[in-house]
Amino acid sequence: MAEFRIPDTGLHILILGCMSSGKSTVLNALLGRGVFPAGNRATTAQVFRIVHDPWCEENVCRNPSESDDWHPLSSELLASYNGSMKENVPADIRLRFPHLEKKRTIVLYDTPGPNTSKYSDHRGETYFALEKLPLTHIFLVLDMVQLHTKDEEALLRDMGRVMQERGGIPLLVILNKADVIDVEKESVEEILAEVKESVLQYVPEGTPVDVIPVMAKGAEVWRRMIDRDPLTTFEVEFGQYIDWRLCDAMREGAILPEEIRVSVAEQMEEWRRLQKFSQAFKSTLEYLAQRVHPEAELINKQVSKILDYADCRRAITGSGIIALEEYIDRLTLKKQPR
Repeated sequence: MAEFRIPDTGLHILILGCMSSGKSTVLNALLGRGVFPAGNRATTAQVFRIVHDPWCEENVCRNPSESDDWHPLSSELLASYNGSMKENVPADIRLRFPHLEKKRTIVLYDTPGPNTSKYSDHRGETYFALEKLPLTHIFLVLDMVQLHTKDEEALLRDMGRVMQERGGIPLLVILNKADVIDVEKESVEEILAEVKESVLQYVPEGTPVDVIPVMAKGAEVWRRMIDRDPLTTFEVEFGQYIDWRLCDAMREGAILPEEIRVSVAEQMEEWRRLQKFSQAFKSTLEYLAQRVHPEAELINKQVSKILDYADCRRAITGSGIIALEEYIDRLTLKKQPR
């Protein structure tokens, strides 16, 4: 069996959360592809070590518990690795998250939700990762649809205990499925403040805790729309609607460095202007095609593609995934991983 060696990268991020909170969906959104198995049941059944290599030319994976051979990364292959972890050796994934700008290698660990009764070994594998792997940061993914459950409380309690034992680790809370928030009836700012206050009860005093709301599934779908990837009927319908008021409320309510908030706001405005310009140009070309020259319709088809692109880019920016990527790019190492 191959020895499990940790690259000396400086940043080791554990992705933690209950079953179906959206850990793998967040990774899919960062990658812009539906590679990591995700769904409304236990789909990640072992620890995956994900090495983000900015110079990676091909996304690959392997399962050292079975073979040292590397293979092209696919959802089918990752699904086949589930449940095969032996002697605490995670499966390996080497890839490049294309939207991270800082050129440095990062190790992330995707873990199973420890609260599924179907797979009793999930809990042991998750806590092996939490207690034994070298960590510099924890990303805790919470499900907006299922906040403050007993499973979440148990996970927070165990996470806080380990953080206390290991001397404290900076924590980012990713509040996933934020698109279920009714911005007309609920205050995003109050929800995020309540989430932070709840988490602070379990972590060591003085632990840095930030909170970023995201629409991970939406971000994944919109990126795949740009790339013209095949989508299911559900995904196409899912990607048809976004509440811009909610996007603004998410950005303003997020608990993160102010420079990220400003950057995201500037990008949202840039894409809004391109949307507005493209829509006006499209209307003009439609008039020309009807009244002046039919070949204007050919140009109009290209403008429609630009408008679709602007729509998707604005939606991606508003989904919270850009804020998460800028957050990752700004991470610094304050102490050596333990």
